[in-house]
Amino acid sequence: MQAIRVHAPGPAEALKLEETAQPEPSSGEVLVRLAAAAVNHLDVWMRLGSVFAPMPIIPGCEGAGTVETVGHDVTDFRKGDEVVVTPWIFPDRPYSEPPNLSVRIFGVSRDGCYAEYVSAPAHALLHKPSRLSFEEAASIPLTSTTVYRMAITRGNLQPGESVLVVGATGGIGVAAVQLAHALGARVYATTRDGRKGTRLYDLGADAVIDSGSDFSAEIRRLTKNRGVDLVLETVGKATWGRSIASLRRGGRIAFCGSTSGAEVHVNLQEIYRKEIAAFGSYGGTPEEIQRVFRLVEEGRIRPVIDTVMPLKDAALAHERMERAEHFGKIILAP
Repeated sequence: MQAIRVHAPGPAEALKLEETAQPEPSSGEVLVRLAAAAVNHLDVWMRLGSVFAPMPIIPGCEGAGTVETVGHDVTDFRKGDEVVVTPWIFPDRPYSEPPNLSVRIFGVSRDGCYAEYVSAPAHALLHKPSRLSFEEAASIPLTSTTVYRMAITRGNLQPGESVLVVGATGGIGVAAVQLAHALGARVYATTRDGRKGTRLYDLGADAVIDSGSDFSAEIRRLTKNRGVDLVLETVGKATWGRSIASLRRGGRIAFCGSTSGAEVHVNLQEIYRKEIAAFGSYGGTPEEIQRVFRLVEEGRIRPVIDTVMPLKDAALAHERMERAEHFGKIILAP
């Protein structure tokens, strides 16, 4: 089969289109012929070496396609079923910590979805909603589930509250704007690109602010100097200080990703004097994945595809993501 493989950390050119052996499903696994694979920052970090992966490896933590064959002890799927490959392989043993902290990830701990075929444990698959295309289905699991956990499970966002989405035009930001709007929150969103900003209004944003400005001052103006109840922060170093300054007294900040850098300056006096609560958030749980797909099927959030590119253009896809030119998800079509 054809697949993109990374043999050593490096720039986008480290993504090599190669012929490699088609995987064989083990007991409890399913072989999926992929029609779409989503591109994520996680893939970029793995390629750069900032997320460890045994190499050579096929990147890609989420995809969608059709069941080709099933291994022994698989009863929920059969040949021809249309399925979604979710990013996380949850432990099949009892665990005391949240399951999202005990996962293995496609494209990081084992070969992923930048390929014609992937072999996946059956419990890492979902039946694809019939109303979604393969490209749309592949775009949902990682970003939308991450947002659900960050905003609702960790951030405890409630109807009627105000939320600031920092970095709103990537996959996670687009999902965050939609989810917060669907919940009945007032949504403020930041972006560096004014042309993208107009599209955020269509997804439910009440106000869009230039992220290159002092957006905390604009938030203060828009909220009559109160600040927002919750900030969803995915950018990190470049925006952290302004995100904290955008919060009301007793507000919350939930964060993940940190695409501009993870090391930030924190003024502890500012945090405790305003009684700000900060929540790190990582991935999601099986239950949260199910809730996200229910929201999609109800039409309350919808996939937003930036572009679909052939598998051979994986390097161009990564470069597009690294330059932050995308709005929504970039999809590779094997």
